[in-house]
Amino acid sequence: MQDRALKVCTSVSLLLALMNLLVPEGTVWAQGRTTQQEADTVFYNGKILTVDENFTVAEALAISDGRFTAVGQDSEILKLSGPGTVAIDLKGRTVTPGLIDTHRHIYARSSRSGPQIDMRAVRTKDDVLNQIKGLMEKHQFEPGQWIYFGRVGGSISVQQAKILLDDLNRWELDKVTPDNPVAVSVINDLNGFLVNSKAIEILWETHGDFIEKYGRYWIDSSAQPEGHLEPPASRLVNHILPTPAPEVLAPIQKRTMEELSSMGLTTVSTRMPPESLAAYQLLESKGEMTLRIGYGLMEYFGTVTDPAKDLKGVGDRIGKGSETLWVTSVAPTAIDGASTRACTDQERHGAFGAIDRWWPVGQCHTEIEYSGARGKGATIKGHYYKEWIYNSALNGVRFANTHVAGDRSVSNALDMVEEIQRQLGPSATHRWAFDHCTFVNPKDFQRAARLGIIFSCSPKYIDGVAPEAAKVYGEKVAHTFVVPVKSLIEAGVKVVFEADRDVYLWDDMELLMTRKLRDGTVWGPQEAIDRVTLLKMITRWAAEYVLKENELGSIEEGKLADLVIIDRDYLSIPKTEMSEVQVLLTMLGGKTVFMNPHFAQEYSLPPGGAVIATYQELQKRH
Repeated sequence: MQDRALKVCTSVSLLLALMNLLVPEGTVWAQGRTTQQEADTVFYNGKILTVDENFTVAEALAISDGRFTAVGQDSEILKLSGPGTVAIDLKGRTVTPGLIDTHRHIYARSSRSGPQIDMRAVRTKDDVLNQIKGLMEKHQFEPGQWIYFGRVGGSISVQQAKILLDDLNRWELDKVTPDNPVAVSVINDLNGFLVNSKAIEILWETHGDFIEKYGRYWIDSSAQPEGHLEPPASRLVNHILPTPAPEVLAPIQKRTMEELSSMGLTTVSTRMPPESLAAYQLLESKGEMTLRIGYGLMEYFGTVTDPAKDLKGVGDRIGKGSETLWVTSVAPTAIDGASTRACTDQERHGAFGAIDRWWPVGQCHTEIEYSGARGKGATIKGHYYKEWIYNSALNGVRFANTHVAGDRSVSNALDMVEEIQRQLGPSATHRWAFDHCTFVNPKDFQRAARLGIIFSCSPKYIDGVAPEAAKVYGEKVAHTFVVPVKSLIEAGVKVVFEADRDVYLWDDMELLMTRKLRDGTVWGPQEAIDRVTLLKMITRWAAEYVLKENELGSIEEGKLADLVIIDRDYLSIPKTEMSEVQVLLTMLGGKTVFMNPHFAQEYSLPPGGAVIATYQELQKRH
């Protein structure tokens, strides 16, 4: 049977056969299959980590029509080769299922259209206003056109925070924006805007009853809205502001997909703004999707003014779509803030961030008592978050793709789930998920398991939160609350992997295994996980998060043929070398979408539409 395997660089038939692997279905190179059982592609002489229920390690696999058709030993699988089969000798290399990231913002670089305020040049209120005035004059906006001002320049100082949150208000903005409704990003685009009087007039005319019932808006000494908005009121602004056209976003998002393929990612779960969804749908219509995306719809939360009525039928969208784009949730996208705005029960001993004094316990959106930053917000009459979550359960609307950062937010959300299950039964919250694991109180581990909540956990917070948390909340909290993956799993919680940032995926995989920062400190050493658990988190278990466990997440007969070939032995390399792993080939549904140039050269593989580069090379395009 070995004679039937492809010998690299021996004849013209080699190139024709390999083109069958790499070009779209329907070209002349996809012809030639002689029997029903003959495989399109066979990989053999490898270490196939199937991540099936028993974590079987196989030698070979076969693919036909975009799906795995057989997995086993070389002698068995090579029997499926024929004249039209591409058979590749892996030479002992490791193959894993396609990797799945359950929370990554694959629209963040391009999701909002508008001029930027450079905070590096801001020392006074007038610095902000003068920049806005100059940008207004430069762009010559049409009167009445909505304008969004983003911010660049990195983290802000305490003084800059005071300018944005205390010194500026809608009347100050009016001085330089008299003819247009304007929104300035003062926290981020989900959790806080400053708007001018034109914008206030429009929002109150169209949604005044909703805003005054559910908030959150800041008021002046005479109880008038002074221009700062927090959710749900700020979410209304998100759906009004100008956005780029799909034709503008599509090339940017295509490059993002190429970078993800170079890391071995074949599926990503994300919250999805409508303009980015339109761009991905455009790529899909052109046959240019090289990634599967399970997404949470963002346009409902904050625009649905009566959850009891308006969520009816929305649950029918969950799980629906195509093999590359489908709905996984319709959810709030965030139920508290990030960093210093994460809703917490922990007492602070020192400053966590520049805006601590405005949010001493965080943005606790799950509490009706929280009406906005300290001493700023109008009283809330209705509890939008609670009504939304309860009516989601009532109407089969899944809660996922949602930022749940603080320990108090986790507990509050678990309280709601517990009450829902008492009233409607456990099935009402089936596969609900909380993202991030930034802070989780150990007292909630067992309860989360009992309630069946999936936790999507990011290594990002080990290096991004733990050191500061140790200073502010104490080392015990930093070691036990921050990304407590192993403890959650041991309690019975299904835990999956998310990056939640644009870094090399394998760096974060190593961080989750070692908990070791670049300065040598180790945070929560007891929470370090083994490599088998890690691979399950980012494949088999993650497939459940994206509602595709029968299609994705393992190399098993009948599943979609998503796989990754890497240059190291995953099961034996030191865990401190996991960050050095290079992806050699990524396949989506039996089609190669990425190849490392050295691997392509070794086998004389033609491009056939696949990107041939390294992750590092692709990153240089930015």
